[in-house]
Amino acid sequence: MSITSLTSTVNRLEKEIATLEKQKSAETDRKIKLHKAIDSLVSQASKITSPSSLKSKRNQIRSKETELARVEKKKSDLSKKISDKNTQLRKYQINLGKEQEKERKRTEKEQLEFQKKLTREIEDRKRLIQETTHNKPTVPKIDKEYDVFISHATEDKEDFVRPLAQELQSRGIKVWYDEFELVWGDGLRRSIDKGLANSRYGIVVFSEAFFKKEWTQYELDGLVNREMNGIKVILPIWHKVSKDDVQKYSPSLADKLALNSFMYSVEEIAEEIQKLINN
Repeated sequence: MSITSLTSTVNRLEKEIATLEKQKSAETDRKIKLHKAIDSLVSQASKITSPSSLKSKRNQIRSKETELARVEKKKSDLSKKISDKNTQLRKYQINLGKEQEKERKRTEKEQLEFQKKLTREIEDRKRLIQETTHNKPTVPKIDKEYDVFISHATEDKEDFVRPLAQELQSRGIKVWYDEFELVWGDGLRRSIDKGLANSRYGIVVFSEAFFKKEWTQYELDGLVNREMNGIKVILPIWHKVSKDDVQKYSPSLADKLALNSFMYSVEEIAEEIQKLINN
């Protein structure tokens, strides 16, 4: 069973046990009340001298004792159900713990593989630059105005994009980010074109909101066109989406090495971007 299914089963069993415990508690209260009623009837019977009245009291006592026996039986049945449910719960909790440990190890392995792949990619890029410098005539280097351009959906600003932009900026990275660059009266398309053309890399924050926007598609098309020359430009980040989600949006982009905001903090993502830029 999957972690989701096991978690759902554990939660269901815990709720069922809580309901049974509540029912058992109610039966315990009934038992106490019946004992008090029987004691009261016995006390009353001890003071009666009339045979007919005594017989009536004895019948009432027997009725209460019969009801008490039913309560005891129900309590016993509830205790048995609770015991069985607890046995099931412990089994599923153990299985859940095993699956969570497997998932933890799998995630750690994926993170390690990702780090190795990222390191290889940085080394490949350095080697490509060295080979290009060695094989081609030296030309004046044209510095880009920005290190990174951040393409994102407005809905992702508050919880992720703005903190990332601020963290990158605090590390001395030159960031084209609309809140930093656009002022009242600026032409949006012209400003975006300028940011795209004058940035070394384009950070693309893929999310559900991103997939629905036209502006983000325009920005992404601009970055993809720059990659047609064989130089890596796009730095993808998956924000609350899976590879399947990105695959549906763009199969070619889904195969790109990406950072995942679920697995990495803003600071860790900024650190990886800084490493790439510095190299």
